[in-house]
Amino acid sequence: MLKNVIFALGMFGCAKHTTPPVPNMHDLSNYAGAEFEPTSSVCLDGLLVNLGVECSTLVEIVGEGVISYMQCHKAKNNRSPWDKYTFIVIGDHNLGTPPDAVEFCVDPFSVIYIQERP
Repeated sequence: MLKNVIFALGMFGCAKHTTPPVPNMHDLSNYAGAEFEPTSSVCLDGLLVNLGVECSTLVEIVGEGVISYMQCHKAKNNRSPWDKYTFIVIGDHNLGTPPDAVEFCVDPFSVIYIQERP
């Protein structure tokens, strides 16, 4: 019995330990990366893919359902506008325009607005 315990501890000690890579937020939200599952919205898919490509940090996605907020906190390129706006995704065309927002993209399934951050 003692030999089995020592053997098991030795095997765990020899196992290769690797730190998993820090995932892109799209990997966490299942919107892009290897597990990309397109939605019915061309606008939403395009926004998510562009944020995934342009952001060097995790993309913040807040809310599920009719209204979601998405933003990049740091773009890969300093001159990129992707980290200067909050993207508001609304899944109901009957809802009005959010205050201080501009229409960015419209398709039959969603309307995306942009709102400049202070």
